[in-house]
Amino acid sequence: LDPMAYMTGLYQAGKLDELKAEAKKIIVDPTYRYFDFETEFNETGYRLLNRKNLEPATFLFELNTELFPASANAWDSLGEAHWAAGHTAKAIEFYQKAVQLDPNGSVGDNARRMQERIRSGEKRE
Repeated sequence: LDPMAYMTGLYQAGKLDELKAEAKKIIVDPTYRYFDFETEFNETGYRLLNRKNLEPATFLFELNTELFPASANAWDSLGEAHWAAGHTAKAIEFYQKAVQLDPNGSVGDNARRMQERIRSGEKRE
């Protein structure tokens, strides 16, 4: 079974609660121990974001932060989705969470740069 295709089907059917429950089970299933769910969710979210599909992208990034709450990258991506949607206060909040999780790393550095861009009034393209 392709876990991403399965979860995509649940999303398309509007079964969001079931999708969240299934995702929580699948990511700890030993069958998929070599499947990088965090990266898959993030890459799919960016594909959607780049196509201006903000609602599904934001949902995916939020799910990624629920499943991987210690991932600075997941929070950084959620910040970007909110920035794209014009929710600058939320974007800054999520970027700050990324900074807290990775204060001296590249994700934290990126999140700080993004916060400055938002504060300067720049819009995400």
